[in-house]
Amino acid sequence: MTTVLGRRSDDDPIGAYVTALGNALRGPRGARRDVTTELADGLRDAADAYVEAGMPAREAEARAVRESGPVEDVAVAYAPELAAVQGRRTAAVCALSMPATVLAWGLTWSAEVPTGGHRWRLGVLSDLTDWAGIAGGVAGCVLAALLVVSARRVVPVRLLLALLVLLCGGAVLVSTVCAVVMNVANAERIAWMLAGSTPAVALSLATGVVSAWQLGSLCRSANLAFRRG
Repeated sequence: MTTVLGRRSDDDPIGAYVTALGNALRGPRGARRDVTTELADGLRDAADAYVEAGMPAREAEARAVRESGPVEDVAVAYAPELAAVQGRRTAAVCALSMPATVLAWGLTWSAEVPTGGHRWRLGVLSDLTDWAGIAGGVAGCVLAALLVVSARRVVPVRLLLALLVLLCGGAVLVSTVCAVVMNVANAERIAWMLAGSTPAVALSLATGVVSAWQLGSLCRSANLAFRRG
């Protein structure tokens, strides 16, 4: 007899089936939990109907499980839905955080840094960083909308996830590289300004946290977009 987490599958066919499916699914934890909960409820409703028709309870549960299909097939069927959920989350992260970061730094520097005087070395990279952030935000908005449409299978979800990772990931990469080069090229002035600007220090820390958040979400989307199968 097969077992799942130490439980014989013939003792609780529906529980074992749902547990196996939960292990096979890939996507956000909450979305996977919603899928397995919904499926378990449906299977138990089907089993209850068979019991009311005179079938023994365990046999009714086993029949409901058989009619649901192999775990692997069910996991494949749910994959686009779960991938779309992850993609929408990543798109929302980029759409909101990237332009907000550009705006926050623009307001901080305009309030904290005196105009005129010393010119920035490689100042064009600052403009490139801003444009990359805005472009990443726009891409996130557009792809979030397309991922909503993809729930109706109008557009392939994995294609949209791949575009999301490439466009928004590219924007994050450009912004990060430009910011690092700018800071290195203007290290002395940056250090002087940060020493006298608490908001700039706080925003620097917040930017690091947001960047890690963006990268983590992009990596999860990339895992679903480019995995085999």
